[in-house]
Amino acid sequence: MNTPVEVGKDPDHPFSVAQFSQRISDAISRWGTAWVEGEIIKFQPKSGGHAYPELRDVNTGATIGLVIWSSVLKATTEQFQDGDRVVVNGRMDFYAPSGKLSLKVDSIRKIGIGKLMADIEALRAKIIAEGLADPLKKKKLPFLPNAIGLITAENSDAEKDVKKNVLLRWPEAVIKTLHVNVQGADCPPTVIAALKKFEADPDVDVIIITRGGGSFLDLVGFSDEALVRAVAACNKPVISAIGHENDRPIIDEVSDLRASTPTDAAKRVVPDVVDERNKIKDALFRITNRIGQYVSSQSMLLQQIRSHPLLKDPHAYLDKNVDDLTRAISDLRDRMDYRLERQLSELKAQSGLLRSLSPQSTLDRGYSVVRTSDGTVVTEPGKARTGTELTVTLAKGEIKATAK
Repeated sequence: MNTPVEVGKDPDHPFSVAQFSQRISDAISRWGTAWVEGEIIKFQPKSGGHAYPELRDVNTGATIGLVIWSSVLKATTEQFQDGDRVVVNGRMDFYAPSGKLSLKVDSIRKIGIGKLMADIEALRAKIIAEGLADPLKKKKLPFLPNAIGLITAENSDAEKDVKKNVLLRWPEAVIKTLHVNVQGADCPPTVIAALKKFEADPDVDVIIITRGGGSFLDLVGFSDEALVRAVAACNKPVISAIGHENDRPIIDEVSDLRASTPTDAAKRVVPDVVDERNKIKDALFRITNRIGQYVSSQSMLLQQIRSHPLLKDPHAYLDKNVDDLTRAISDLRDRMDYRLERQLSELKAQSGLLRSLSPQSTLDRGYSVVRTSDGTVVTEPGKARTGTELTVTLAKGEIKATAK
């Protein structure tokens, strides 16, 4: 009896390529589904809507091919592009004719940085739409704060940079520091707690929240919605100095001032004492110069006034004009006497004329006035009937008479 020959056990009985490929396919088909995470690359859907990208390991760079049918892509509301970090669920497939191994995807969704970046940008748009980033709502920084509240990691380069540059610019500055976690899950709550503590401190006039550079994930805590809203609601000016110039967490949108670096924050929070002293020196010079010019001009004016002949010898001016004054007084008196004499003559003439026209003057010349008892003047005989009682007025006295 012949023993069956087992294919593939020795060089004399090898598998054919098709046999071996089929064996691999059969084995892989028995595997269950799996969730796999990685970075999607070479993502470009074909005309039929299917996509055949690759999934790359974010640490080692190892890749595996994906087969994503159009129905799977239509079932998700997310849009994908190269660089998105995703997690896919599917079953491994081995295509025997070409010997190609791939993962047939049943579902796909963004995770990690790609998803996180999309969420952050959505939150940024929401915060801006609510008006929390409105430039008109930004509070002005005090010229010279009574005390500066510094929120940062303990013994960090950011802390050292801020303190060093603040004190270089203004040696008398007061800096109060609260140490917090500047990355990870504890970052937002510890920063919020420190912010509230400084907000309640009456000595603190301005608050700096800072940390040095780092990866996107290191800085993601400063885009936390609760922290962003706490900064926007703070009643004291807040300076954000997170990472480097190109980093832009959402806290930068709502803070009252965004500094590009911790050093930049220090330069914005206090004035430079050297510059201020130079400004004071310049102001004093200009004030002294203006006062000197004014005093000089007034001194010249006084000198001109003192040199005037009238002030040099006031009596000479009086002596010079005393004769003119005497003549003027004498002339005035002559004019007044002449005027009085002329007016007196005119008065006498008018008085004489008035006397000549007076009824008394007529009576003095021997004439009389005859009146009836009712006072009517009798101008002709017919107006006095016989027996009428008459009164005859003479120059001196009256006579009673009766008409005949």
